[in-house]
Amino acid sequence: MAKVLVTGVSGFIGCHVSQHLLSLGFKVTGTVRSAAKAEQVRASLAALLQPAQRENLSFAIVEDIAVEGAFDSAVKDGGFEFVVHTASPATYAIQDPQRDLIDPAVNGTTGVLKSVLKHGQSVKRIVVTSSMAAIRNTPTANPDGLSELDWNNAAIKAFNEMGAGTPAGIAYSASKTLAEKAAWAFLEQNKCAFDLVTINPPFVYGPPIHPCSAPENLNASVKLIWDMYIGAIKEVNPTLAAGCVDVRDVARAHALALSTPEAGGQRFITSSGPYTQTLARQVLQKRFPGRSYATGETAAVPVPELNAKSKRVLGMGEYIGLEESIVDTVNACIDRFGDVKSAL
Repeated sequence: MAKVLVTGVSGFIGCHVSQHLLSLGFKVTGTVRSAAKAEQVRASLAALLQPAQRENLSFAIVEDIAVEGAFDSAVKDGGFEFVVHTASPATYAIQDPQRDLIDPAVNGTTGVLKSVLKHGQSVKRIVVTSSMAAIRNTPTANPDGLSELDWNNAAIKAFNEMGAGTPAGIAYSASKTLAEKAAWAFLEQNKCAFDLVTINPPFVYGPPIHPCSAPENLNASVKLIWDMYIGAIKEVNPTLAAGCVDVRDVARAHALALSTPEAGGQRFITSSGPYTQTLARQVLQKRFPGRSYATGETAAVPVPELNAKSKRVLGMGEYIGLEESIVDTVNACIDRFGDVKSAL
């Protein structure tokens, strides 16, 4: 089976992508910051893989993805047919937007492309995990006509104007937009033997399988669900309306992007439908009754599914629904961290 380099294998999405590819028979080399992190990933995936699949997992150390040539040794002589780049900062806990989000996102993405151009002669395709944040910043931004043709230029403009004072959410959107734009520009400016596909998910939920020892280390979207379950959220965010997708569907989309020839040169929104904290609360009240949950309501904002292209070209079929995704998220967190009485 083909060999795949997966960057950011210790992350929420990267770990799921790796597990899914291994289950399909791919040989996966995952990049991690340290040997200790590699062993944590190996331990996290052990129970989810068959013995033969475990043998197909290896690691390459990349301490800092933003450093020039960071991926050279990982790519060199690897004999990879595909590269999946999931490594990118996904946190709102920042001090300097340029240093903490923009630089690692952009430099990490272009760094992978540069390394493959120099050393990855066998690579046929690179799949980059982008984001719905690279397409739009708010659900009111032309929701009816929104598609893979759109870009979140508003976030870039806001970052350029506000600089170090840019709110974390806008800075994150700018980082994803700039990184993806840089990737497409790289292919236009260089003679590459490989093509590019980007996967653009909205909020990603689902059971965490990556190394994560405490709720504080969960990715931002999953932590929102856990915080609502334990009563750490007192009132719903009245303006938070977006799309959502289960991480297992995101992993499936990455795998299909590798194996679908006509996917080359395209972007794919992967969304199962709308998400608001009101909808999340309704699921929690139904499936985990007898607890106190956040009060308030989210304003009614239309959020289209926007997954027609992924179904048509990639063959995604039906997506996991919000209820199943939230229930599996909570149960996985309970298994990992233990149950907690509601703080409300």
